[in-house]
Amino acid sequence: MPVFLILLTIAIISTLVYGQVPEQFLPMMRAAAIAAPILLLVLHFIAVFKKSTSSSETAQPTPEPRPETQSAAVTLSQDASNEAAVVQFLARLQEKGRLLDFLMDDITSYDNESVGAAARIVHQGCCEVLDDSFTIETVHAGAEMETITLADNYDSAAYRLSGKVPESAPFAGSVLHRGWKTTRVNLPQLVTSADNINTARSIIAPAEVEIS
Repeated sequence: MPVFLILLTIAIISTLVYGQVPEQFLPMMRAAAIAAPILLLVLHFIAVFKKSTSSSETAQPTPEPRPETQSAAVTLSQDASNEAAVVQFLARLQEKGRLLDFLMDDITSYDNESVGAAARIVHQGCCEVLDDSFTIETVHAGAEMETITLADNYDSAAYRLSGKVPESAPFAGSVLHRGWKTTRVNLPQLVTSADNINTARSIIAPAEVEIS
């Protein structure tokens, strides 16, 4: 799924920048260009948290808790805290940018003007959350479509090669996308009591009820 989203994001952005998109499809394409990277980011968090939890449990086994503390220990496990962090980050995207309202709705019945207006709200709100939670920079400092050469010791996590890749370095090619990285992570501060950790890891946005 993450690989599909990566390819989809690159395809959408490339189409918007370099392709000839009919005017009637521009709002939908722009909305998809916003939604796909955000979903990819959320999926990446889930994968990172699960990996870190698995590594921690393998390196340092957790001792058997005493009977009276077993329930609290299970509730407040690292895995539960990681899940809660991801859910609460998604909750902020919903609160500020109405991301889930947009993604979970069937937009096929709306006209392009309505989709474009909704995409602007999602874009503004989600950008605010990203600015609060991360310092985001490009991986490649240069311009797109410029030619670069990667040596044998290049960071394979930071650069993804495509096309006719030779068996050995140096690798010379054109930058299709500059990539993104973060130099600061400020995830939501979570509650840690046994009473509300389960709520924090499940409720993205509460149902709203107006009392008359």
